[in-house]
Amino acid sequence: MNSSPFFHPHKIALISIGLFLLVAPAFSHVLAAEATPAGEVLVIGDAPVVKGNRALAKQAAISQALMKGVESYVVRLLGREGTAAHFERITEEIIPQAQEAVESFHILAERQIRDRYQVLLRLKVNQKIVQERLPAPAPLTESPDNPILFLISEVRNGDTTYWWKDPERFSSLSPLEIALYKAFQSRGCHPVNRTLSPPEAGHMVGLKAADLQDSQIISWGRLFRADMVVYGQLRMESGKELYLTAKAIHVPDGPSACRASVTGGTIQTPADAKSLAAILEEAADRLAADLCPCLSGAATVGREDQPLPLTVTLAGIRMPAQFWRFSDFLSNEVAGVTSVIPCEIKGDTMSATVASEQDRRSFIHQVLTHPKRPFPLRLDQGDNEAVVFIIE
Repeated sequence: MNSSPFFHPHKIALISIGLFLLVAPAFSHVLAAEATPAGEVLVIGDAPVVKGNRALAKQAAISQALMKGVESYVVRLLGREGTAAHFERITEEIIPQAQEAVESFHILAERQIRDRYQVLLRLKVNQKIVQERLPAPAPLTESPDNPILFLISEVRNGDTTYWWKDPERFSSLSPLEIALYKAFQSRGCHPVNRTLSPPEAGHMVGLKAADLQDSQIISWGRLFRADMVVYGQLRMESGKELYLTAKAIHVPDGPSACRASVTGGTIQTPADAKSLAAILEEAADRLAADLCPCLSGAATVGREDQPLPLTVTLAGIRMPAQFWRFSDFLSNEVAGVTSVIPCEIKGDTMSATVASEQDRRSFIHQVLTHPKRPFPLRLDQGDNEAVVFIIE
């Protein structure tokens, strides 16, 4: 969302100076003792470090995160149709004045990687203010997001650590969890922040082993009200490539066919924090690219009333705007399409997970023959499982 028109540099500067310097110290103390009320959002902010000025970059990253957080909350609150119906008011009255809608925020993690500064914020939206600016009736209940819980153990040079052994001790997200959260969130998946609502100790009896059975994984998912659990292991050994493997468990229905494994960069000795973070981000990004399209479909297994998921790729694009035009065309013109979630950008191709109530053949036929398609298209007749359209 860095390219969003809501995050112009002059707006970021004004918000950061006025908001961050005045209220951040107070908010960090308030949130430390709070439970997790409705209206809280976990969000990542990102900004460039210009001429080595880390302080200004941090302020800009925080300001961006605040605006993204309010935007995310409102979209989740209203759902797809409500957001589209009130898009003008959201963009003109709520997002530009996001600082007024933030009741409190807390920095959970921050770091500089190369020339970018990143912050992970937990913020609480002032629901009353948002409600006043939205047309009635806009219920203050957040729509379900098909949340995903991560249960990934880490083996470093033979030593195994994992947060579910002692959630109170591991009360902060690890660098791997942050990397996974960012990667999955950027692809339209909805990770659970386990630090915001940890279960009571009495509910975790018999669930603290390093190696969990499927039934135990499902129990963890239910404790965090997650629809999906990504369970796996990261192995890191000095002088060798890391290895990250995971499988998905659909909490209502049991194990799915979603599995993935990736190898990453070589772990140096001693490990440099910046290089390690970059390696983890790359591995998490590749894992999310493999799993997110599958996860979107796995949640529909055994549920006939759910739309069919398709991986749709547009090839031959010259600018991102072409993909967004194509995405809008699928969402608004193609019958049976209920959602279009971008999942990968690579070279001159962009892909999305499309939920369609039609079968594959009918979907393709309608796209290729529709009078309102944004540009001439032809179908790639290769053996790809994805539906690949090429711009002529």
